Amino acid sequence: MSATATPNSRPDTGTRRSIRESVLNVAFDMHSDGTWERTSMRNIAIAAGVSRQTLYDQFGDRTGVTRALLGRETDRLLDGVDQRWRQVRENGAAAGDCLAAAMNQLLAASHSHPLLREVLTGRDPGLAGTNGGLGLAGVITELCRRLGYAVGTYGQPARPDQLRAVEILVRVTLSYLLVPAEPHQQARIQIEHAARTLLPAHPRGPRPAAEPVPADHPSDREREPLFR
Repeated sequence: MSATATPNSRPDTGTRRSIRESVLNVAFDMHSDGTWERTSMRNIAIAAGVSRQTLYDQFGDRTGVTRALLGRETDRLLDGVDQRWRQVRENGAAAGDCLAAAMNQLLAASHSHPLLREVLTGRDPGLAGTNGGLGLAGVITELCRRLGYAVGTYGQPARPDQLRAVEILVRVTLSYLLVPAEPHQQARIQIEHAARTLLPAHPRGPRPAAEPVPADHPSDREREPLFR
């Protein structure tokens, strides 16, 4: 029997993943250049090099594509914030400095990514009537959970007062996206000041090489998707 796929055969997992990434890359470009609202599933399929039926099978409709894109880009945003505070902490920074660096990363990423900025301010484009607003609550929850590792003592969970400080700073940072400060640099300065006030400096040395990452850290387990 020939190994060639028949017209009715389904793409394998690798092929489906490749198709999905191609479509999401096209959607990302369209959201960035402002053409998304004026395009159709047919044009998306042509740009991604897939059939319209494949596009419908994978995503359902344009809202499905947007949701999938939000999920991917939100994961990338969270991973970037995570990576940033870890880089700062490896250099012996205090908890407040780690948190300030993470929030500045959040500001920078959202300013350069219109779709994420809409999510983080609660204005989800193309998601009206689809419970898209739940995305913002999910992002806040995940940010606070991850940043709890940034302020806790090695081997110990963050204290309740530290977790409250994290949530306060996350919400303050998001407020600067909702009502931008001018100039942009002023927002960064105020966020850094707030972080150091909420979490006074207690210098911490570089992380010991043998210290394990907590078992429930998002890098060690599969996360529940924020967007379905």
